[in-house]
Amino acid sequence: MIVGLVGLGRMGSAYGRVLLSKGFNLVVYDVVRDKVNEFIKLGATGASSPADLASRVDIVLTNVPRSEDVLDVYLGSNGILSGAKPGLIAVETSTTDIKTKLRVAEECRRRNVGFIVAMLGKTVPQAERGETPLFVGGPEEVFRDRRVQEVFQAISSGRVYYMRTIEAAVAFKLITNSMGFAQLLAFLEGLLFIQKFGISIEEFLEAARDTAAYNYWFDARREKILKEDYSAYFPIDYIIKDLMYTLEEAKELGCPLPATALALQYYVAAKGMGYGGEDGIALIKLLRESCKK
Repeated sequence: MIVGLVGLGRMGSAYGRVLLSKGFNLVVYDVVRDKVNEFIKLGATGASSPADLASRVDIVLTNVPRSEDVLDVYLGSNGILSGAKPGLIAVETSTTDIKTKLRVAEECRRRNVGFIVAMLGKTVPQAERGETPLFVGGPEEVFRDRRVQEVFQAISSGRVYYMRTIEAAVAFKLITNSMGFAQLLAFLEGLLFIQKFGISIEEFLEAARDTAAYNYWFDARREKILKEDYSAYFPIDYIIKDLMYTLEEAKELGCPLPATALALQYYVAAKGMGYGGEDGIALIKLLRESCKK
């Protein structure tokens, strides 16, 4: 089986390296040629376009930043569907809106290309260990395909949740991301508050593990917070993108998400202060400005 990977950003590169380490024959493409060359050095084969890649592989995974990138990768003049060989299966893993996924799914159906979404849980460190949870939606016969199951097992260590429809899988990803980012806002403001009483961040992170406040961010960003390292695992620009996708879906449903909307305003303010390219924890710098001395 030959596996294709389009999109060699932090997440795509992470699970791409896992596939190589587990012996998969991998063909890769990215708009940044240096990223392709890095993978060629690791043993992958480079492709000149998504269409070229799709003509040479049995299954292709895609991971790109935005909805417009997904549409270009699949439906563009040099997109996957213009070069797809018979029997190709496409697995879309990008965090985008539901409408984009459904549009691509319909075009794949018309051209007899199997299509499912596999939304990625957690962040890059888990993906680098081949332990990223997958939340999958799409036709069950595609999900059960042997090729799909082999790839999913490799990158997730079996942590796969079949959510039946594309809409459900994408909505699950959007709302869990949004809940996590709203939680990060509360987490960071709590760190600033408790320091006013002479308790250090390190003391708080240890003691609060035994309280209802304990959450994902305690471990996922502990070292970066203690070192005041704001280099991006997941930048504020991407947090804003994901929150906006969630709110757009909520607007269509007539479902208010006030905590998500409030969190978005804080991240937008942080971007306005120049922190858009930094990790989400850089939000603490904005909050610190608002916290009385």
